Amino acid sequence: MKTKLTRTLCLLVAVTAALAADSQSPSSLEGIWKWTFTMPDGSQVTPKLKLTQENGQLTGTSSFRTGNETPITNLVINGAEVSFEVVRERDGRAIVTRYSGTWSNDTLKGRMVSNWGGDEQSYDWRARRVAGAEGTWKWSVGFGGSRFASTVKLKQDKEKLTGKVISGRGTETDIKEGKIKNDEVSFEVERDRDGEKTVSRYYGRIYGDKILGKMESNFSGEARTNDWEALRVD
Repeated sequence: MKTKLTRTLCLLVAVTAALAADSQSPSSLEGIWKWTFTMPDGSQVTPKLKLTQENGQLTGTSSFRTGNETPITNLVINGAEVSFEVVRERDGRAIVTRYSGTWSNDTLKGRMVSNWGGDEQSYDWRARRVAGAEGTWKWSVGFGGSRFASTVKLKQDKEKLTGKVISGRGTETDIKEGKIKNDEVSFEVERDRDGEKTVSRYYGRIYGDKILGKMESNFSGEARTNDWEALRVD
């Protein structure tokens, strides 16, 4: 009886350990992380860390603003401990910033060491994973043998969504009826084309930095339904 009980307890311990290890797996770090940082000159920036799982390997980029992404290097993950480096060039000089810390759920925090001002200095670092619907999302939809790219910039206030859809030609249109509840997202876009009003309705569910769902439209007077897959890019 004691032997059977001991085996059962050992099995429970092993399962618990496996679940804990899985919850702290590298893939759980995927996503976009942001924080506010005061530069040595006193200006404030909002750095962004984007981590992506590709072919079983976690890679990432770091940026201060959209368009200046720099690949991170020497990424090491050991349980809850994380470290990596970012190397940039400034006035012909290599700027090396080393990040180290711990992570749990949607928080990354620790210390960073950088030679931005010449001598190495250390700063606190605390990042939050971007969650919900707020952010910039991109997707493309096939129509008539071609694909059309679109972007939507969403702002979230509790269960209400506002924002603009930007077409591949740069035309901006306000969204209507924007809603989010339990990661379910929906909004509508009305356009006027040659005197005819068209309505496109988007709805889907957020999975991290991806929305999977459908797009319904009455373009050219014909009701259509397409798959909708949007990726968060900022």
